[in-house]
Amino acid sequence: MIERISTPRFIVFDCETTGFGKHDRIVEIAALTLDPKTLEPTDEYDTLINPERDISNAGVHGITASMVEAAPTFSEVAATLARRLHGAILVAHNLSFDARMLGQEFARIGVEFNGGAGFCTLKVTREKLNAACRRYGITLNHQHRALADARATASLAREVFVATDTELVSANLGYVRLPLNVRTLRRESSDAEISEMARIVSLSYFPCADEAVLHYLDALDWVLDDGYIDDDERAAMKELASNLGITVEQCHQAHRSYLSSIIAAAERDGIVTESEKRLIENVANVLDITDVTLPDVTQLSASSSLQYGMRICFTGEVIVNGRKLERDFLQEKAAIVGMQPVRDVTKKGCDMLVAADISSQSGKARKARNYGIPIIEVTEFLNEVGTDIA
Repeated sequence: MIERISTPRFIVFDCETTGFGKHDRIVEIAALTLDPKTLEPTDEYDTLINPERDISNAGVHGITASMVEAAPTFSEVAATLARRLHGAILVAHNLSFDARMLGQEFARIGVEFNGGAGFCTLKVTREKLNAACRRYGITLNHQHRALADARATASLAREVFVATDTELVSANLGYVRLPLNVRTLRRESSDAEISEMARIVSLSYFPCADEAVLHYLDALDWVLDDGYIDDDERAAMKELASNLGITVEQCHQAHRSYLSSIIAAAERDGIVTESEKRLIENVANVLDITDVTLPDVTQLSASSSLQYGMRICFTGEVIVNGRKLERDFLQEKAAIVGMQPVRDVTKKGCDMLVAADISSQSGKARKARNYGIPIIEVTEFLNEVGTDIA
């Protein structure tokens, strides 16, 4: 066993964002808890995050508006993240960037964030993550996915960690005056390094009267990651509830609370899509919940066919078959068939909005929904105007 410096714990984290500026938001975050002596992972947390704004750089990380429409917002995961980060030594590849993005998010909800003095693997290796991983023989699958990058960074930290004269200082966060919500929405589940069953078993060793239901919900969230609970998982959850002193009625209430949080997320933007409806129905079915009213799919304005003279607006970064399409290109295609491109969505000056993703949360998309202006996806637009992007 390699001896490490004495520290409460290490947290390796990674953020995927809408960009690099002060107005950009986090769209995915992963946080791995490491054993302070071996730097081996003991817990994983990751979730997509609804940034409550448009995602203009989906080409970088592959996260689209439709993927995060039912995801929790940062304010909804803030308390859960704070519990992990507070008092921990932060580790990241390009720590200054990830810590800055975290600080901006916490600042938006009025929470003070001090990242302390953590360990940056980029500073030590002086190489991009994929290059550093190649040098040390570390597998990096799915780069630019928060969980994959965090796992690779944890492995890299074990290789390059050295005690230096620079004192490592743990992070310090102010009190988060928001409810604790353990629900996540992950895009990776099949290759989890810590299985759902292992997490259930580990939680059973930490019964705490005032947080028993929270422990139970955390395990439930992981079990539901694949949208299914098998007999072994159901038995393990029942045993966990017993160990935590949770009654059958408390379990049922926890299940209803979990479902309600998904419904609230789906209804947050005023629209319930077909995919959100399927998610809600599946969770309700798996948890055998029949006493909660499920929302209907929102009926949007019919996306009428494009017509000559129609005033049309575009929003979002467009990538089709790996090719980025500039807005000028799309506007030109619209003009060629007799439509009038406009710069903004107004109640009387726009007839159609073309979005990179139908679930876009851009300001233009929100205006269009408020005004009842139809929204179509760019692939439908290109098909209507007869443009084939090979």
